Amino acid sequence: MTPRLTVVVPVYNVEEYLDACLASLGRQTMRDLEVVMVDDGSTDSSARIARVHADRDSRFRLVQQENAGLGAARNTGVRHARGDHLAFVDSDDVIPDDAYALMLDTLERSGSDFVTGNVHRLKTDGTTEQSPMFRRAMSTTRLTTHVLRDWDLLGDRIACNKVFRRDFWDKHDLAFPEGVLFEDIPVIVPAHFLAGSVDVLSDTVYFWRDRHGSISNKRANRRAVHDRTAAVTTASTFLGRRLAEAAGTPFEGDWAEAKRRYDQSVLAGDLWMFMEALPEGDDDYHQAFLDHANAFADHAAPAALAALPLHLRAKWALIRRRRLPELLDLMAFVRANPDAFQVRGLARRRAAYPVTRTPLPAPATRLRPRDLPLIARVTRAHWEDGRLHLTGYAYVRNLPPGRLQARGKALWLRAGRHRVVPLRVRPVRSREATYSSRQALHRYDRAGFTTVIDPARLSTGRPSTTWKLEMAAVGGLLPRTGPVRMAGLDGLPVHYLGEFRRVGATLSAGRLRLRAENVPSRLVSHQAAPTRDGSLRLVGRLAAAPPTGAEAWAGLRATNWYTKETLDLPISLDGRSFTADLPPAALAEGAEPVEDAGAVRRPQPWGVSLFRADGTASPVAVHPDIESGRYPLGEGRELLVSANSAGNLELRDQPVRPIATELTWPPSGPLTLAGSFPAADDGPRELVLVHGTHGEETVLDAHRDGARFSATLTPEAVHGPGGTLPLAEGNWSMFLRHPGESDPALYTPVHIAPALHTGLPLARHLGGREFLVERRHYDRLQLHSGSSLPPADRGRTQQRALRAAYTVQRERGPLRDAVLYSSFDGRQYSDSPRAVHQELAARDTSLTHLWTVRDQQVDLPPGLTPVALWSAEWYEALARSRHIVTNTQLPEWFERAEGQHVVQTWHGTPLKRIGRDLAGSPAADPRYIAALPHRSAQWSLLVSPNRFSTPILRHAFGYTGPVLESGYPRNDLLFGPDRAERAAEVRARLGIPADRTVVLYAPTWREDRPKRGGRYALDLPLDPARAAAELGDSHLLLVRRHYLVGGSVPGGDDVRDVSRYPDVADLLLVSDVLVTDYSSLMFDFAQTGRPMLFHTWDLDHYRDTLRGFYFDFESSAPGPLLTDAEEVIAALRDPKAATAGHREAYDAFRARFCDLDDGTAAAHVVDALLAATPHASAGRSATRTAAFTGEPA
Repeated sequence: MTPRLTVVVPVYNVEEYLDACLASLGRQTMRDLEVVMVDDGSTDSSARIARVHADRDSRFRLVQQENAGLGAARNTGVRHARGDHLAFVDSDDVIPDDAYALMLDTLERSGSDFVTGNVHRLKTDGTTEQSPMFRRAMSTTRLTTHVLRDWDLLGDRIACNKVFRRDFWDKHDLAFPEGVLFEDIPVIVPAHFLAGSVDVLSDTVYFWRDRHGSISNKRANRRAVHDRTAAVTTASTFLGRRLAEAAGTPFEGDWAEAKRRYDQSVLAGDLWMFMEALPEGDDDYHQAFLDHANAFADHAAPAALAALPLHLRAKWALIRRRRLPELLDLMAFVRANPDAFQVRGLARRRAAYPVTRTPLPAPATRLRPRDLPLIARVTRAHWEDGRLHLTGYAYVRNLPPGRLQARGKALWLRAGRHRVVPLRVRPVRSREATYSSRQALHRYDRAGFTTVIDPARLSTGRPSTTWKLEMAAVGGLLPRTGPVRMAGLDGLPVHYLGEFRRVGATLSAGRLRLRAENVPSRLVSHQAAPTRDGSLRLVGRLAAAPPTGAEAWAGLRATNWYTKETLDLPISLDGRSFTADLPPAALAEGAEPVEDAGAVRRPQPWGVSLFRADGTASPVAVHPDIESGRYPLGEGRELLVSANSAGNLELRDQPVRPIATELTWPPSGPLTLAGSFPAADDGPRELVLVHGTHGEETVLDAHRDGARFSATLTPEAVHGPGGTLPLAEGNWSMFLRHPGESDPALYTPVHIAPALHTGLPLARHLGGREFLVERRHYDRLQLHSGSSLPPADRGRTQQRALRAAYTVQRERGPLRDAVLYSSFDGRQYSDSPRAVHQELAARDTSLTHLWTVRDQQVDLPPGLTPVALWSAEWYEALARSRHIVTNTQLPEWFERAEGQHVVQTWHGTPLKRIGRDLAGSPAADPRYIAALPHRSAQWSLLVSPNRFSTPILRHAFGYTGPVLESGYPRNDLLFGPDRAERAAEVRARLGIPADRTVVLYAPTWREDRPKRGGRYALDLPLDPARAAAELGDSHLLLVRRHYLVGGSVPGGDDVRDVSRYPDVADLLLVSDVLVTDYSSLMFDFAQTGRPMLFHTWDLDHYRDTLRGFYFDFESSAPGPLLTDAEEVIAALRDPKAATAGHREAYDAFRARFCDLDDGTAAAHVVDALLAATPHASAGRSATRTAAFTGEPA
C-alpha cells in the first residue's frame, strides 16, 4: 500500500542526536508515513541506532551507501521513496508531533504543490525560540499563495520545513546538487517559482538544532563561501533564464523584479553572512571571499546593488574595489557605531566614514531620506496635578543639533487630518539621547525636551478621540517630522477626568497615542453576594439613563482573553445603577484546559462588558480608587476583581498572589512594601529578587501576618556572601517563595494594586546610582538598579572621549606612586591581585592602592580606594599608575606608559587550551587571537604558577618578556601559618557546622551554552539539592558558579550558593572534597592533598570539539572520572575510598603542577615589582629565590 508521506532522513555521524530525531518521527500523529533513513557511510554508531528503529517500527527503512554527502543521500532517499508526498529531515533536528498531519491536511484542502511552515531553533539547553530567518515569512498562515505575490517567501530556502507533492517533484525533475554544501538553495528557490501555488503555515513544523560543528554553522572557510556562491548563482541564473524567456511579454516586469529582489537578498543576506566572517578568516579565506563575491556581483541585477541599505552599499563598494583592510575597518566601525556616519555636503548630502582612506563613489554614499530620520523618544511620562508630563529627546540622526537648532523643535497632537493641538516645548540637556544612540561619533546632548499636556485640551465633543503625538526637529539645516515613540506604557496609567471621562495611552508600533474617551459605565463596588453558591456581586453605574428598545443593555458578558469563551449574566437595573451576580464556578468551564497532570493553570483573565441584544458591547470602566477584590476559588486559586491596563474591569482566575497595597520609601530610609496575600497556608515566605537578564537571585526576609505580608529592603546595601553591596545594574523582578524553594516555576510574583500605579515610578538616588520602583506587564512589581557610572561617563561617545583623554594622560604623565589592581575585570577582591595587595600593604611603601570595581559589586577592605571600571578615574589610573597588577587581559587599546610596570598574574594553570592555541576550534575568537601579541607586549612581568605552564602561557599569549616562576600568590593562603584560624572564620561566616563534610562543587563554563547579558547559562549536571538529600546531614555542598555563568543555584538547608563569595581560595581552605569537571581549581586544590572527583559527563565533546586539552587528562587525573550524577553521589559517600586507587596519580599531579607553591609567591612578586621601580622594599621579603625566565621589560 502506498504511504501518504515519505520522510527522507540522511544520516552521517550524528549518534548524539539521531535517536531524538527518529523518535519524533515515530510520534507523528499522522501515522500513514514511511521513514527512509540513508546512512551516508557513518563511522560512529548512527547506523546501529537507525537499525534499532527499523527493527522496532516497520515504517522505518534503512538504506546504506558510501559517504557521498547530504545532497546525494537525499537523492538516494527520494529514489527509495514510495509515498505520495515527500519531506526531508536533517538527522540532528526534531519534528513536532502534529507537524505532518497539519501540513498534509492543509495540502488536501488547498491543492497547492507544496506546503512550508515555521521553524524554531532548538537551543542547547532544550528550549526553543523563533528562528529569525523565518520570522517574517511565516508570520501568518496563508494558503494558495506564490512568491511572485508574496516576496517574503524568497527567504524560505530550506527543504526541511516543507512537504512536497511527489508528482510536482518528479514533473520538474527536482534533485539536490551533490558533493557541495548549501544544497537546498538550488532546489527550493526554483521550486517556489515553479509551483502553481504554495501554502504557508505560521505553526511551528520544524525544530532546527543549534550545535557546534554542524554543516550550516561553518562559515569562515574557502569551501563554504565557494559552495554558497555556487548555490545562489544557480538560483539567480534560473531567474535570469526566466527573465530572458519572458522578454516582451506581460510577465517581463514580474521576472525582472524577482531577479532584482533575489539578487539583493543574496548581497544583503547570503554573502553578507560570509562578509561578517571575514574577521575570523585567514588570508586564503579573504581572497576566496573577494573572488566569489565579486563573481556574483558581476552578474547580479544592477538595481540590486543600488537598492541596498547605505552601510551595505559602502561595504560592497569596497568589495568591488578589493579594498579589504578598509572593509574590515568599516565593518568594525559599523558594529561599534550602528547607523552612524558623518554627513558631507548640503545640496547633495553624502555619507563619509572616518575609517575609509579615500572617498567612496557617489552611488555608494548618496543619502536618501530614510538615512537621516527623525529620532524622537519619550523617556519618562507621569501624571502630576492632573497634567501629563513628558520628557524625552528628538534629533535628526547623524545631524546633531547645535545650540540654536536645539531650540527649533515643535511638538503637537494630531487627531485626524485637520485637528491639531500645539504643545509648548522646553529644551533641556539629555545625556541619555547620546548614550542611548549606541554610537561614538556624535553628541546629541542638546536634543532633550520636556512638555506638559493639559488633558482638557483633548476634548473634541466626540465620545472618543485618538491623538497622535508628532514632532519636528532640525539638524544640519535639515528639518524632519515624524511620530514620537515610547518603549512601554507601564509608567503611564489611565487618568480619569471625571466619573465617566478618561485619557489613556496606547502604542502603535511604538508610536505614542493618547485616547480621550467617554465610558458608558463604571464599577462602583464588588462584594460577596448573599447567595449559597458563593457568587460575586458586581455593582455598577451607567453614565446616562438606561437606553430602551434595541439599544437596551441585555446583560453583563465576561469573555476569556485566551479561549474567547463567553459567560452572559443577567443584570438588575435601578435607575442608572445595575447589579449582576457571577457564580465563580462558571468561569472554570470556559478556562483553558490543563494538559499536563500536576501543572498549574496560568491566570485566566476575563474582560467584562455590558452588551446589547444585537451583540455590541462596551467595557465596564474601573476607577483606580476602587480597591481590588479577592475571592477564594479553592485549590490555591482566587478570583481577582481589578482594572486591566486599559482601565476596564477584569476578573482574573489565578493562583493566589501577593498584591502590594502600601509602598513607602523615605529619602533616607528603606523601601517598604506591604499588602495582602491570602494564601491557604500561613507559612513563612522569602522575598526573592530575580535579575531579568542573567537570572541571578537576591533573597531577603519577608513577614507574614495572617493574610498580610510585608518586606523591607535597602537596595543600595544588600547583605550577601560577597559583603554588603548594592543591587547589580538591571531590572529585578519581585517574588515571594517558600524558604529554600529553588524552582522558579513555584515562585509567586508580587503585584501592585492599581491605586498605587499613579505613584510609580518611584525614584531614589542612593550610593551613586538611581533606583526605580516601577511596574512591568501592567501590575508586576519591579526594581530597577541604574548604572553606577557617573552620567558624564556613560555612552559610547563619552567613552571614546575618555579613551582619547587616556592617550594624552599616558603620553604626558607624570606617573603617580600608585598600584591599580584588577581581579576578573573588577568583579572581585580576590585571586593573586588580592594576595599581592596584602603583601604590599604589609610593607611600608607609601604607595596608593587602587582597586578596579565593576558596578560597585566588590566589598573592599580599608586602605583600598575603589575605582569604577570605565569611569574617568579608571582611565586616568590606567594611564598614570606606576604599577598595574591584573589577572585578566587589559583592554586591547591599552599601551604601557614609559616607566609603568604591569604584572600579569593570570588566573589558572591551563588544562583546556587558551589564547592562540584555540585557533581553528569552535571556541576561537580570531580577532582576540590576532591582538594577543600586542596585548602581551604591554606586560612587564608574567607570573607562572608552575614550570609546566611557563612555555604554554608564553605561546598562548605570544609573550616574549620575563616570566616569574614563583607559584600563584593566591595559593599562599593554603600555606599560611594562620590557615586554621582563617578556615574557622570562613566556616563561621558561611554558617558551616563543625561536623559536616564540606563538598565544593565548582564546574567550569562552556562556550556552547546560551548567553544572556554577558553570562553563559547555568549548567549543573549534578543536581546539588538531590545530592544533598541523598548524602544526608553529614555533608554540606558549597556550589560556585564560574564568574562568566549566570543563573541561580538550586539551594536548600545543605546547599549553599557561594558564587558571590569574594575569593575561592577561602573556600578551598574549608572544603574536604572538590567536585569539578575541567576547572583550573583542581591545580590549586591539589595543594591541600584532599580528594577530588571529576564529573566529566561531556569529556569527549569538551576535549575533542569545544576546547581541547594540553595533556592527557584521562591518564593523569588525580581522581576518578565519573560520567553520571549517581557515580558522583556514590563517591561522595566515601571520597577517600573512591580516590584510593588514584594516590600515585595524585602525587604525580602535585609534583608536576604544584612544584613552586610554598607560601611565598606574593612576596616574590612584590620583590620583583619593587625592584623594577624606584621604591625600596620595606619589611619582609621572600625567603626562597624565584626563577626568572627572559629579560626584564
